[in-house]
Amino acid sequence: MPNVHLERLTSLSSFRRIAAVAWPEPRDPHMYGSMEIRVEALEAWIAAERARSGEKITVTHAVTRALAMVLANHRDVNGVVRFGSIYLRRDVDIFVQVAVEGDDGKAATADLSGVKILCADTLDTVGIARQIRERAAKIRARQDADFERTKGLLDMLPGFLLGPLLAFFDWTSWTLNMSPALLGSPPDPFGSAMVTNVGVFGLTKAWAPFFPLARSSMIVTLGAIEVRPCVEGDRIVVGRVLHVNGTFDHRLVDGLHAGLVARELRQLLEEPERLALATPVPAP
Repeated sequence: MPNVHLERLTSLSSFRRIAAVAWPEPRDPHMYGSMEIRVEALEAWIAAERARSGEKITVTHAVTRALAMVLANHRDVNGVVRFGSIYLRRDVDIFVQVAVEGDDGKAATADLSGVKILCADTLDTVGIARQIRERAAKIRARQDADFERTKGLLDMLPGFLLGPLLAFFDWTSWTLNMSPALLGSPPDPFGSAMVTNVGVFGLTKAWAPFFPLARSSMIVTLGAIEVRPCVEGDRIVVGRVLHVNGTFDHRLVDGLHAGLVARELRQLLEEPERLALATPVPAP
């Protein structure tokens, strides 16, 4: 008795014959989502916070703060998968990506690094902005010890050794849960979730892939703010819209979780005075 009754298809195009062997069976746990948020109130709040604090706060900093608050409110998605089981993290750490221009100024030699904000849910937006500014300046000035040590080790290795080394890092760091500090790498370099902004390059929508060695449950990718027609009640008005795109690890985040994260993230960004609250947003 077969599992399913099948009949082989023999009349195939060249592309379908190639496609049948070019990819393995689907085992990718990525789930994607996107939403558009009106940001007039957020931009006004950011301007007021800049004037009050003297810190150059941006939308990226506000989104990082909002995401940290949401993760603190939904600890069950702040985890990693080990040995087929879900382990929850103690802390909410957010990794914010930073582009580092190459020494020759060419795109091909530019590095992608970032700043991990430890216990981001305990910091306000100004504190997050300050940490990112200070750490990003060190990275770009080649003065960040962790980045330079890791970059130096990777640049030194030939390609055929790089893959096995990364696999060893992955095995010791996550399967055994051992700190890779002795191997010259900072522990858990990517944290609970990642935030990146492609809007600075003029893109409105993009979904970032998970780096294989990261164990983040989600990546939030910000697009460019667009001026476009928006519906308010029964009127069409000109509004400013931010594209927020998400990549989720479906092993940790299902559709219900993603919906809750999106709803609370929207609430915080459309009512930005909530970002100043000391406690996470209330559960719906």
